[in-house]
Amino acid sequence: MSKRIHVLINGEQFGPYPEAEFRRHVADRKVLKSDLVWREGLSEWIAASDLLAILEGAQTRNFFPTPQALFEQTKAAAVEGVAEKQFLLGLMHDKGEGAPLNHVEAVRLFRQAAAQGHAPAQFQLSLMLAAGHGVLKNDDESLLCLRQAAEAGHPEGQYTLGFRLANAQGAPRDDEEAVSWFLKAAAQEHAVAQCSLGFMFEHGRGRAKDDAEAHRWYRKAAERGDAVAQNNLGLMLAQGQGVAKNEAEAARWFRKAAEQGVAGAQTNYGLLLAKGQGVPQDYIEAFQWFSLAASRGHANGIKNRDLLAAELSKEQLAEGQQRAARFVARREA
Repeated sequence: MSKRIHVLINGEQFGPYPEAEFRRHVADRKVLKSDLVWREGLSEWIAASDLLAILEGAQTRNFFPTPQALFEQTKAAAVEGVAEKQFLLGLMHDKGEGAPLNHVEAVRLFRQAAAQGHAPAQFQLSLMLAAGHGVLKNDDESLLCLRQAAEAGHPEGQYTLGFRLANAQGAPRDDEEAVSWFLKAAAQEHAVAQCSLGFMFEHGRGRAKDDAEAHRWYRKAAERGDAVAQNNLGLMLAQGQGVAKNEAEAARWFRKAAEQGVAGAQTNYGLLLAKGQGVPQDYIEAFQWFSLAASRGHANGIKNRDLLAAELSKEQLAEGQQRAARFVARREA
């Protein structure tokens, strides 16, 4: 039985994570205790807090029927017309986890649940229609299902509808409506929607340009763990845009985003290290972060890595390369 843990945040699946990484994400509030989680053997998605209690041995009832029993239980309830079980069985077929991989069957089950007003099923169906995944691609029907999910209060549906409207993906561009949907999702603590609001206010799209408001939304998303927001917040702090200039705090946010693999943040953090702005000057550490950004094809990372390499001794260069290699190894472990 797999011990890896799947996480459902605002309708989007993340993971699966090993138990230790799952616990770190909970501790860092990247995963809230109210977020839904699942691993093989669970009869249904449960709150992260409940799974933590199980892992700590605080609950003794049997959460772990056999995979075959779980499949049969879910299938029986789906046949009876229980929308939630139709949705869950659709997810199982779509991922090939706990049920045979069958995208067409997943679509059929999502349709059944969506017809009963099940918002997560409406959202999943919209994704499959947009991608032509298990069904013929249909942008119009996808948008209709997405609107149904968003109007039902599904936060990921609200964010995704806003994203499509802002980027003219399967719908005419409408920045003003996009901001309205981002606001609805953000009110439900959807971090990516909060980051998107920061972008829209920063660039004056859908609302008047407002750097202070952009900073407010970037900070909300950054504190929820959104790496893009952390980098953007760092930029505003480093430049004094919409907020008092604070290079030390900028460095802290750049590092958080850099550690999540954001190449731009790796370069930005490296620049502060190289210049000794907000952090003690450290050329070797700067070279590490430039190298990591360069390995992801980031143009400024490549440029700054090569410029700094010319100034380092062979020993310093080797140390910087070793630090970068250790960072990659830790992330891939």
